[in-house]
Amino acid sequence: MASNTTRPIDEVSTSEFAETTSSVSIIVAQAAGDITAWYPWALSTVYLILTVGLVLNTITAIAYLKSSLLTHGKPVHQLIFNMTMSDFICCLVGQPFVLFQYTEAGARYIMTRKMACISSFIGTYIGFDSTVTSLLLITCERLFAILFPLQHMHRVTRRTTRWAIIVTWALLTIRSSILFFWNKWSYNVACVGIAVMPDTYTLYIYNTFLYTCMALIVLLNVVLGFAVIVAKRKAQIMKTSQTMTKSMQSQIKSAQSELKIVKIVFLAVSVLFVTWIPNNTFANIVLAYMTNRQAPPFDILVAYHMTRSVVLVGPVADPLIYFLKNSQCREAVLKLMGRTAASKAKHSVDSKTVMTKVSEVMDKSTTDG
Repeated sequence: MASNTTRPIDEVSTSEFAETTSSVSIIVAQAAGDITAWYPWALSTVYLILTVGLVLNTITAIAYLKSSLLTHGKPVHQLIFNMTMSDFICCLVGQPFVLFQYTEAGARYIMTRKMACISSFIGTYIGFDSTVTSLLLITCERLFAILFPLQHMHRVTRRTTRWAIIVTWALLTIRSSILFFWNKWSYNVACVGIAVMPDTYTLYIYNTFLYTCMALIVLLNVVLGFAVIVAKRKAQIMKTSQTMTKSMQSQIKSAQSELKIVKIVFLAVSVLFVTWIPNNTFANIVLAYMTNRQAPPFDILVAYHMTRSVVLVGPVADPLIYFLKNSQCREAVLKLMGRTAASKAKHSVDSKTVMTKVSEVMDKSTTDG
C-alpha cells in the first residue's frame, strides 16, 4: 500500500483481517464486488445495537449506584456492576471506531492522526476484552461459591472483589496501552489492524490473552455446570432427610440463592459465544485467504461485515438478563424508574388477598368442627 492512497475505505474491507501477517502488500487484494455498498447497512445495524446497549447499560449502572447493592449487597453484585460498566464502555467507544471503519470521511480523517487512530483501537480492545474478563471473574466467583461456600463467605468480600476488578482493568489498560509506544502507524495509511498493530503483539500478546480467557471461560463453566448438578442433588437429599435441622434448611436456602446467580452466568456466557463465534469464524476464513495472498470471496467479506453487529448483541442482552433473572437488580431498576410504589402496592394487595383466603379457610374449618 502506498502512502498516498486515495481510497482507504476500500482497503478497510480486506486489510483489517490480516493482523497476523507482515506483508502489507496483501492489502491491495480486492474482492470481486463493491464491498463499500454494504457499509451503510453495516454502519446502521451496528449503531442501532450500540445505542440500545448504551441506554440499557446506563439505566442499569445508575440503578446500581443509587441502590445499596454495591455497599451492602453481596460481592457478586459488584461483579455484575463491573460487567455492566464493561458493556457500557464497549458500546461507547465502539461508536467512533465504526465511523472510522465504515465512512469515507471517517477513514480519511483518522489516517492522518496517529493518536486518534491508536486510541480508537485501544479503546475498542479494552471495551470488548473487559466484557470477557468481567465474565471470567464472575465465573470464578460463582464456582468458588458453589464448591467452597464457607470459604467463599469469609474470603470473597466486597473489598477483595473490588481489588480483583481493579487488577483486571489495570492489566487490560497496560496491555493495550503498549500500542502507544509499539505500533506500525504511518502517515496517510488506512487506520486498520495490519497498519497499526505489530505482528508480534497481535500473535503473542493480544490473541494469546483473548483466546486464553475464552478457553478458561468455557472450561470453568463446564466445571461449574457439574458443580451445580452435584449441589442440586445434595440439596435434594437434604430435603428428603428425616432429620431436617435449621442448619440444613439454611444451607439449602443459601445454595438456592447462589444457584440463581449461576443462571445469569450461564446465560451471559451463552450469549457471548453465540454472538462472537460467527464473526470470528468469518474473520479467520478471510485471514486464511489473505495469508495466502488471495482475495477473499465477496460473500464471505459481506458476511464478516454484517456479523460485526452480532458481536455487540451481548452488551444489549446482559442488562436484560440481570433484570429478568435477579430480583434485587430488578427492584433497583424499578425503583429508578419510579415503579417501586406500584410494586409494593401490588405486593401488599396480593398479601392481603392471601391472608383473607387463609382466614376464610380457617373459619370454615372451625365451623365444620
